[in-house]
Amino acid sequence: MLKITIKHLECDKRGISNVIVVMLSLVLIAIIEANVILWSYKMNQCDWERAQEKIEIVDVHVPRFTISNHGSLTAHVVSFWIINATQHQHYDVSLFINSGENSTYTLPYTNLPAENIVVKAVTERGNIAILAIS
Repeated sequence: MLKITIKHLECDKRGISNVIVVMLSLVLIAIIEANVILWSYKMNQCDWERAQEKIEIVDVHVPRFTISNHGSLTAHVVSFWIINATQHQHYDVSLFINSGENSTYTLPYTNLPAENIVVKAVTERGNIAILAIS
């Protein structure tokens, strides 16, 4: 009986190839689903971190800026914008502010407008603090 079954399986190989294709397809689908789930988790974590970052421009005496971090994570300020009616000036900075602390940054430029300006501080996570001075 066993010999007949083995001989029958050796002759009919069409069913085995379909099973192999189905198994490989299931493995491929499982890998794709795992990558989508991991990507979704990473995006949710980035959104959560961005929501936890709360910065505020406390004081401005051009070219000195004081920024406060009210969030639960360390904020990394990457740029300042100084905007008035005639010009928009962008300055790349690298300022780390720990949770619950204030930090002062002085721009190395002296020809900045001092009145009727809007000052923006942008963090690495994309949050923006805005203060209008008139």
